[in-house]
Amino acid sequence: MRPTVQSAVQALGKADLPELYRFWNGNPKASEPSTQKQLRADVLEWMGDPEVVGSRIADLGRRMGGIYDVLLGATRYTATFDELAVSRSIAYLSTYDLEAGLAVLGRRALVAESKNVHGSRTFVIPSDLGDSVLRQRRAARRGIFDAFTLRGHLDRIYDDPARAKRTPPSRVRAMYKTYSGEPACVARIERLPDGLRALIEQIVLEFGGILPRGFFDRMETELPHWNGRRWGKILEESLVGTVERLELGQYGINHNDETLIVFNEVALAWLKRVAVPGDPDRPHDEATLGVDLVSNISRFLSFIIDHNVRFTVRGEIFKTTEKRILQDLIPNPGRELERSEVLGFIYRFSRAQTLIESTGERTFALTNEGRDWEPQNLDHKLQALLEYVVEEGDLGGEYHHQVRMRRLFLRLVKRIEPETWYDIMYLPFLARNQYLCNLDEFAVDEWFASQSVGGHAPAGAEDLQRMAWNLVSWVRKRLYLLGLVDLGYDASQRPVAMRVTRVGAKMLGLVADDEPATGMGSLVATPDFEVVLFPTGNDAELTHDLDRFCDREKIGHLKHFRINEHSIHRGLTEGMSLSRMCSTLEDHARTPVPGNVLYSIRDWAAQAGLLFLNEDLCVRSSVPAVLQKFLVDPGVKPYLKRALDESSAQLKGGGSPARMRSLLRDLDYLVELE
Repeated sequence: MRPTVQSAVQALGKADLPELYRFWNGNPKASEPSTQKQLRADVLEWMGDPEVVGSRIADLGRRMGGIYDVLLGATRYTATFDELAVSRSIAYLSTYDLEAGLAVLGRRALVAESKNVHGSRTFVIPSDLGDSVLRQRRAARRGIFDAFTLRGHLDRIYDDPARAKRTPPSRVRAMYKTYSGEPACVARIERLPDGLRALIEQIVLEFGGILPRGFFDRMETELPHWNGRRWGKILEESLVGTVERLELGQYGINHNDETLIVFNEVALAWLKRVAVPGDPDRPHDEATLGVDLVSNISRFLSFIIDHNVRFTVRGEIFKTTEKRILQDLIPNPGRELERSEVLGFIYRFSRAQTLIESTGERTFALTNEGRDWEPQNLDHKLQALLEYVVEEGDLGGEYHHQVRMRRLFLRLVKRIEPETWYDIMYLPFLARNQYLCNLDEFAVDEWFASQSVGGHAPAGAEDLQRMAWNLVSWVRKRLYLLGLVDLGYDASQRPVAMRVTRVGAKMLGLVADDEPATGMGSLVATPDFEVVLFPTGNDAELTHDLDRFCDREKIGHLKHFRINEHSIHRGLTEGMSLSRMCSTLEDHARTPVPGNVLYSIRDWAAQAGLLFLNEDLCVRSSVPAVLQKFLVDPGVKPYLKRALDESSAQLKGGGSPARMRSLLRDLDYLVELE
């Protein structure tokens, strides 16, 4: 029969009791009880406390701790003296040291000695003590994964040696598959006692399934007081959650409190059930930005080209210049950001991506990367913006946490239906919870330990709830700004819902890149240079093209644009060709584009200085004054062969038209290949 803690303590003689008591008491000078019965009872109580057991074993030291670890790893915690003597991890011990170590462990009831059928001396750890130590060590090894997930909870239960023999790993996996299904999780919540069920539903919706005790005291609930022990027992038996004291300071999270946790799989199932508002709960008001940000970046770069934008010694644009730039931007920042904040973002992005650079005169100039930015298609621009905002550190929250949660959020977005409204906290809660489950896998504690100063890790800047709120703020101020999501508001104008736009769905691979073309055009151009865009749901690229050479006038169900001389000049400066401007109107028009509109666009382009370059390196312009200015430019003379007539000139050979076009654009000429 295998020894237990009680039998090991009872087997010790009177001479061993003083050392036994002092060891488990933790105080070498402690006074012993008056009777042996009371002494043994006190020791048994301490040996039944996992925290005391863990502390005492940690204090064993290298020699006895090594012997104890070998026994813990042995089958049934049992090994003969000869097996211990040849064990690799304690091979450095002499026979005398091994004998002495085992004797001390025996006097402390940590090990019991007997003889096997072959007469060899055998040492064994009491079964209940060994199980308790292994449970503690496994819990420490897996970290908080066990507390936050149903999978970890089941693994912890069936890692118990007593249960592991009856339940093989394949059976545990099958149980998890059954219990983690959405219908099963929802049914278990609905079977909870009424008061606790209402609390769990409220916790999942308002806190993502994680409720610190400090938050409970400020909640409005039917339950009169916190009863963590009772709730934890019910939730664990129901496989819904648990109640544990969490100390997350080592992970850079400001949390040290008893916490009610709804397992991640269960919280996900319940959130899925209630996160999609549907028609009865559609937002009271909706807000969308489309591709306005990308268009505004183009306008910002155009302003840099056309003006000497000066900056302060701190690298900031002067306030008066900011006001002039704001007049050129599309006046539709939405309700989440001020127009000045949008400009600030554009400026930081342009500097970070080296689209602009400072000159010696303390002004900005367009770089080669800036010139290459405009010809790129909308998808490439949005991808660059998305990569930037994922890594952006200017928003609130602990950067190390937020960047990883943003990436988890983008992966989770791929699991929802595009253009369907979801509760705005749905994905942020899921991303936060999934991040918490993987804190140990991400080695977050090691990172924060490396940031410690004087042996003390920096205090966490965020609590569990604020981690999710800061992620929501990123969605509202960045993904919305990029046009990847729309926002929905309730009657009090609070953001309550979000949906992935068609642009966002395409960016994240939720829909096919190529959509079938509709038979009817979506534009109508009028003789007074107004262009009306009728939305089709797939017109982001068209809207971006129109923004490049038109001015946005009205924003609503229909988008109204206006073509003028300034807008044509801006489009050419940004790198949009005259042929693309005309084809954008003609290819998408419901009715023929008025002749005066096309004529004026070409004339304004010529007046803006547009030159045409053919394969023979012949340059022409329909405006003689433009060509004359070109011919007398000192920068052009090294490439000029001769003037042909008042509207054309021949350049020297030796390069391709594309190469010559690039050289002339570096001299600030607008050149289009024929």
